[in-house]
Amino acid sequence: MMLPFQLPGTSQRADVGEQMVSAVVQTAIRALLTRVEDLQVTIQCQPVSKLLMGAIDSFRLQGRGLVIKNQFRVDSMRVETDAIAIDLGSTLAGRVRLNRSLEAVAAVVLREEDINQSFEAPLVVGKMRGIPAGDGSGETLAFAGTRVTLETDNWISFKTRITFEGSGREGDVAFRARLGVEEQRRIVLSSPEVAEGGDRMLAELFVSQFNRIMDVDKFNLDGATLRIHRLRVRDAQLIFEGRAKVAHFPGTHGR
Repeated sequence: MMLPFQLPGTSQRADVGEQMVSAVVQTAIRALLTRVEDLQVTIQCQPVSKLLMGAIDSFRLQGRGLVIKNQFRVDSMRVETDAIAIDLGSTLAGRVRLNRSLEAVAAVVLREEDINQSFEAPLVVGKMRGIPAGDGSGETLAFAGTRVTLETDNWISFKTRITFEGSGREGDVAFRARLGVEEQRRIVLSSPEVAEGGDRMLAELFVSQFNRIMDVDKFNLDGATLRIHRLRVRDAQLIFEGRAKVAHFPGTHGR
């Protein structure tokens, strides 16, 4: 008996299954972002029958121009993981639900101009206000208009405007500092060098506040934890390399 249509071969069925899961994951990730220039998600699973059990051999995400919360732009991001397990029923319903936590290798690239733009984000601006002057006067400081220049060997130059919030007096400070990582989660500045005639105390207050707020645990997405293994500056770009542990896909906990 001849069928009125041709059944796809095994490789075709695998392609269809992989493409379906890839599309669902890609759509879910796009929903977490304000803007995306390019996003590619690739799922591999052989044989296709493993998909019925929610087993996936590998996952890869490559993105460019990713904007988070309408404030923070990532020039590029790459995430790769080995075997993972998902709830196939949730995937067929358009959601991504993990059956067990996973670990992935991640690389993130920020451009100099993206870093400068992030200093203008309301979240960062708010963190750089109300800083005690440290001289016992009760005066507080606000840093604004911060601009950075990425240099070699992980050095960064800063120019920022200081406002003494009590008196309204303003001034500028310029300095450079070395960027590094502590405990694989804190991005820190060290060894500040102040420009000639500059105020070292103000530079050190900026560094202290920067180090206080730049804990990546404060910026993790729901369900995901990032650890930075390597940080480097190259060609006016800041490159982070590390691992991400994902307990559940953002926004799906408890569903």
